[in-house]
Amino acid sequence: MRVAVTGASGFIGRYLLPALVGEGHEVVALGRDADGLRPLQGDGVDVRATDYGAGDLAEALKGAEAVVHLAGRRSQREDDPLSFRPFAETNLDLLETLFFAARDAGAASFVQASSIAVYSGANAVPYTEAQTPVPLNPYGLSKLTSEHLLTLWGGKTGVRTTSLRLAASYGYGERISAVLMRFADAAWRGQPLIIRGNGRIGIDQIYVRDVVRAFVAALAPDAPGGVFNVGAGRVFTLLEMAEAVNLAFGNDGNLRIEDPQDGPVPAPHMSIEAARPGLGWEPRWPLARALSDFCETWRAAETRPNGNA
Repeated sequence: MRVAVTGASGFIGRYLLPALVGEGHEVVALGRDADGLRPLQGDGVDVRATDYGAGDLAEALKGAEAVVHLAGRRSQREDDPLSFRPFAETNLDLLETLFFAARDAGAASFVQASSIAVYSGANAVPYTEAQTPVPLNPYGLSKLTSEHLLTLWGGKTGVRTTSLRLAASYGYGERISAVLMRFADAAWRGQPLIIRGNGRIGIDQIYVRDVVRAFVAALAPDAPGGVFNVGAGRVFTLLEMAEAVNLAFGNDGNLRIEDPQDGPVPAPHMSIEAARPGLGWEPRWPLARALSDFCETWRAAETRPNGNA
C-alpha cells in the first residue's frame, strides 16, 4: 500500500516510516523542511518537501491509498493559554486541505494523531471514548474539532477515518519539555533528577514504538476506523518514572526530592479497552524495557551523522 505521511521528519514520523516499510508499504514522506526530510530517503521511502498547499498536495498524494497525518501544532510555553488562533491554521485548515486532497487522490483511509488533551479534569477517570470530552486547553479543543471533522467527512465521502488520542509520548528525539523527557535528559548528562512537591503525581505515558504500532494497526485493511485512546492504560508517578529513568540510564540513586508533600493526587489516564478489540493493539513496551531501549537508541544515534532513530 502507498502511504503518505505528513510531519514525517518529526518525532513520531522518524519511527513510523521504517515500521511502515517493514510492513511492506511504500511511503511518501511529506514535510516543510527539505533538509530534515533528506536523511529519511531510502528504500521504500520517497521524500517530498511541501508547503501543504492544495496544488502541491494534489501532486504529492497521487497514487496514495492511505494518509497518516502527524503534522500539527502543539501547545508552547509562550502561548496565550486562552487563544485558539495559533492552532486554527495548522490543526484545522491544513487538515481540511489534506483530507480533500486525499479524497480526490482516491485514498481509502485517513489516520490522524489526536491527543489526550481532548480530556480534562471535568471527565471521569479513566477517560473513555464513550465520554463527551471536555478539552484541557485550546490545543485540545483543536484536536477534538479535528476528530469531529474527520468523522463528518468520512461519513460523507466513504473514506475510513481514524483518530488516535495519544497519551504523552516519549522516546529519543522527543522535545525536552514533558517531565519524563526532562528526567531522561538529566540522567543522560549524569545530573540529579529533581522532584518538587508530591512524587505521587501521575501521568499517562506511552513509548513511541507502541505509538507507531497503533498507527500501523489503524492502517490494516480490516481496521474499523473511529476514535481510539492510545496510552498505557494507567498512570506512572513522578517518583516511579524518575527511579526507572535513573536505572535505565546508569544514573541510579541520583535523585532529589525538594519540598516533599503528601496527600491525594489526580491520576488522569485513558482506558485502552476499545483499542484492544478494535485495533488489536495494546502496549508491549513496559516502562523499564522502553527506557532501556530509549537509552540504547540515544547512544546509537550519537554515533550516526544524522542522529536519526
